[in-house]
Amino acid sequence: MPNPVVSKIQLGLEIRKLRKAAGATREEVAKALDCDVSKISRLESGKASLRTPEVDSLARHFGMPDEKVEPLRRLAAAARSRSTYRVPDWAQRYAGLEQESTEIRVYETELIPGLLQTEDYVRAIMHAAMPCKSNDEIDRLVAGRMSRQSKLFGDNVPHLVAIINEGAIRRIVGGRAAMKAQLNQLLDFGQLHHVDLHVLSFEAGAHCSMGTSFTLLYLPDPIDVRIAYLEDVLGADYLEEPEEIRTYSLNFERLLGAALTPVKSLQVIDQIQHDL
Repeated sequence: MPNPVVSKIQLGLEIRKLRKAAGATREEVAKALDCDVSKISRLESGKASLRTPEVDSLARHFGMPDEKVEPLRRLAAAARSRSTYRVPDWAQRYAGLEQESTEIRVYETELIPGLLQTEDYVRAIMHAAMPCKSNDEIDRLVAGRMSRQSKLFGDNVPHLVAIINEGAIRRIVGGRAAMKAQLNQLLDFGQLHHVDLHVLSFEAGAHCSMGTSFTLLYLPDPIDVRIAYLEDVLGADYLEEPEEIRTYSLNFERLLGAALTPVKSLQVIDQIQHDL
């Protein structure tokens, strides 16, 4: 089944490409659809979809040949379908993007990266971050987080490069036994050929991303999009402009240069879990 989150992005790219090829403005497209121009902005940024009559109206407006209209209808239908990821609404888009990415680069200052977390670790941080949530709600969110890990197994696995601040490795989350299990799981993931783990040690001193975690997602053709993802307590930002991507890509490379090698990083993680 097509991923609705990625389908929205692909639909937005197609509409933007059609509009620019026709030399039309967003205002002109909005007029053709009898809608507000803000909808066209949301559409082109991958945050909205189109109903079939709207697709047909756009096809007439742009003079699209019949053989190209039906694929656009199918893409819009896929974008309207309901996502099944059991995560907060504002994180739905990220979960979909993550599932379709061929490469994921993440720097974490305070946490073990989500794809590498154990169930007990997830539950502990969920309870700490959302104390008003019921146990049933926490269970649902934990299940959603854990289901994402299937991305790292099976066919078409992504290349995951994770840089983890030493503070996140040493912070005892969920108690000593839970943290020891979490570090052991990191060691297991670090043995996978498509997972590169790097610890940014305290000895690295000041660096280019102090206090700011971020993730870079690389989506393959036909989407061919790179996105920088930044998350906070209430929501997230998705940065897609070339200059933004260049800045975060450069920062990641600088962090890699300052971090320990995968071999040394696993040795450090092993020593810390042994000390627990």
